[in-house]
Amino acid sequence: MDIVDPLLSESISNLTGLVISVIKTTLNFKSELAQLQDTLNKITHLINDVDKLNQILDQPSDMFTEPIKNADKLVRKCEKIKWNVIKRFFHSMKLKDANDKLLRLFQLEVQADQVRDIKQLRVQVETLSLDVKHIGHTLSNTSCSSRSYHIIQMGSERRELGWRVPPLDAGVVGFDEPLEKLKAKVLYDDMMDIDESSVLVVAAAGGCGKTTLVTMLCHDHQVKGKFGENVFFVTVSESPNFKVIVNNLFNLQPSNQPIPFQTDEDAKNKLGNFLHENVSSPVLLVLDDVWDHTFIDNFPLNIKGCTILVTSRTPFSQFDVFEFDPLSEKDANILFRNSAFTKSKKRPRTTIKEYLVEQMVICCKKHPLTLTVVGRSLNGKDESYWRFMQDSLADGNSVLDLNEQVRNRLERSVITLSEELKECYMDFGLFPEDQRIPATALVDMWAHLYNHDHEGQETFNKILVLSYKNLIKLVATSLNKDSDTTVNYCDQQFLKQHDMLRELAIHLSSKPEVPIAHRKRLIINAPGEDLPASIWKLQEPMRACILSISTGELFSSRWCDLKVPEVEVMVLNLKSKTYTLPHFMKGMQKLKVLNVTNYGLYPSYIENSDPLGCLLNLSWIRLEFVSVSSLNASILALGNLQKVSLIMCKIGDAFETKLGTSVWPKLVELEMDYCQDLVRFPELLCDSVHLKTLSITNCNELCEISEEFGKLINLENLSLQSCVKLEKLPRSITRLKKLRILDISDCLSLCELPEEMGKLVGLRAIHMKGCTGIGELPSSIVELSHLNVLCSEDMCNQWSKFHNVTTEQVVEDREEILNKIIK
Repeated sequence: MDIVDPLLSESISNLTGLVISVIKTTLNFKSELAQLQDTLNKITHLINDVDKLNQILDQPSDMFTEPIKNADKLVRKCEKIKWNVIKRFFHSMKLKDANDKLLRLFQLEVQADQVRDIKQLRVQVETLSLDVKHIGHTLSNTSCSSRSYHIIQMGSERRELGWRVPPLDAGVVGFDEPLEKLKAKVLYDDMMDIDESSVLVVAAAGGCGKTTLVTMLCHDHQVKGKFGENVFFVTVSESPNFKVIVNNLFNLQPSNQPIPFQTDEDAKNKLGNFLHENVSSPVLLVLDDVWDHTFIDNFPLNIKGCTILVTSRTPFSQFDVFEFDPLSEKDANILFRNSAFTKSKKRPRTTIKEYLVEQMVICCKKHPLTLTVVGRSLNGKDESYWRFMQDSLADGNSVLDLNEQVRNRLERSVITLSEELKECYMDFGLFPEDQRIPATALVDMWAHLYNHDHEGQETFNKILVLSYKNLIKLVATSLNKDSDTTVNYCDQQFLKQHDMLRELAIHLSSKPEVPIAHRKRLIINAPGEDLPASIWKLQEPMRACILSISTGELFSSRWCDLKVPEVEVMVLNLKSKTYTLPHFMKGMQKLKVLNVTNYGLYPSYIENSDPLGCLLNLSWIRLEFVSVSSLNASILALGNLQKVSLIMCKIGDAFETKLGTSVWPKLVELEMDYCQDLVRFPELLCDSVHLKTLSITNCNELCEISEEFGKLINLENLSLQSCVKLEKLPRSITRLKKLRILDISDCLSLCELPEEMGKLVGLRAIHMKGCTGIGELPSSIVELSHLNVLCSEDMCNQWSKFHNVTTEQVVEDREEILNKIIK
């Protein structure tokens, strides 16, 4: 039961809310208030923790009350100061002093109080004989005070750093015993007086649950009590880029400017300096899915109190290895039954003979991934189907490598999929390992291959089915899809896939019994300098209609003369700073869909754009993290393009080129997201009069939209979400009679709506969450009908005077708003 002083807790909460409110409503003191909010975020839960312990120990918490009360009074005074320069100066200094006092309170007084408590605890502990379990319990109980030391010692706030621990899936079973063993080993190693980092390898075959186990460990309350905020989680994968991995620590937002590492050694040194200087002992660093033991050497091995926990399919014998035992029969049964039988009031639980259930568990070899996927495939099926699957899984009982057994059984679990759904599943093998797949990248691909709608509804339904069958994992930001206002059902939806399931998708697309020349999908992986030797040997034309090529950072761009005239969908996955398009693209006259994604550290510069100019039938192109200016003339000349997506691209002067003809005359949809050097919407694109959907989101430097914008008379959907520097909409927007949805959410600098908004007779929805700068609404809104507005509480009050408008209040995330204001 929580026994935090309610007055103290309320004071902190009120002060936090007051700081955010003042930042939003005044132009003064933004940096000082942001620092104060930063400090409050660090110390709020620490105050509560220490106060709990003090009350248990019957000790006073007076040290917190006065500084918080004084800070509250000061912020209220600052709120009233508008134009007095002298007062602004002196109160700015007072805010800094108040912030410094709160920091000193925790860095000195609380730390000294903690040292005293620890010494008292040591005196008590030395009189007792405690086993490892009791020590872990003691560490858990002292976690409140130890965490305060960890957090305050960090030079950068933990929530602004990457390498975060992933969330733990619900319903995990069967790991209690290995978790306790692993936890005891990690806690014991951290207690030892060692001058260097200790490395512990959790080794098991793919799909056995290594990642799940270490994620559970990171979420364990005793481990959190010992390591506090100093738990870092890194996904490595088969072809890691160390500079990108280190950049991900310092750059939580992928759109931020990358750290300019010269070499891997430079990145290693900067990482070591950061951990030595900014992170206090003890530290837990998890390296998940390591394929080569030499990669571990990139991380500091000379930090006292640092535990490096590695997961790998290979037991690296030079380190301490934790053997990950298979599930017990009991846990295997529980895991399988949880997957195979749904407890739902809407559908009665299927009755299956017990011996069939036991036989299926045996066939799954106590392998977590197989138990889960096979169980899902049987969920809701009758007994005859269970018999069929049991007979299928019992075939071929020869002793094989564990991965082969998993693959065979997983392949049989896909038998239940319809032919189209199976094809959709195999398309996930086109994308690289351990990367999030944007659902929007699948929409036009599947619209072309399987006649799905371009709004993504059918695609999203297929994704949901595959997710339900546990073949992919949907990382959804929102599942509430209003059919009246939805532009794309797959927007802001991302997918992940287990390594073994990705390998299965590739295996199904590349069965040895089917000659390479006859395969529907040609999947090429070139992690080194050159293409695989098997690809160089290909002489005859390929029949493939889908081509995926993944290359690494060191790829030389030496291409063979591959003959792929039938390709209609092409996926290029690259990591290099410069890239040369394959020359054989010139012969791909049937190509309709092109997806180019750079997973490297810097935007990729395309050195040759000639092949693009030859793709006369290309209708959809998606570019992510590439320099568009390197493609300008070639890409602008593609006359049949209907949809263009530019994600995190460097725009440069790409749209300054003067062409004799209109640019993209058939364009229907344009998406620009996180294009951070886009300052002005290109006038060149205002001649694309067939454009129906325009999405310019998270472009932080966009500050101007030309009055030529009014030429886009067929525009139906316009999203300018999170363009934080955009101050006004063009007056000519009122010419867009077909405009149906306008999204200006989080346009923080937007101060007004066009006076003649009433002319937008087709407007049905306005999304304006976070539009804190808009004052009075234009009176012409009374001319609109059937308009629905999504906004914050303050804006709801303004819209309420228009009886022709319905409003829907959206709860704002204060911390999210603060971060956008600061940035």
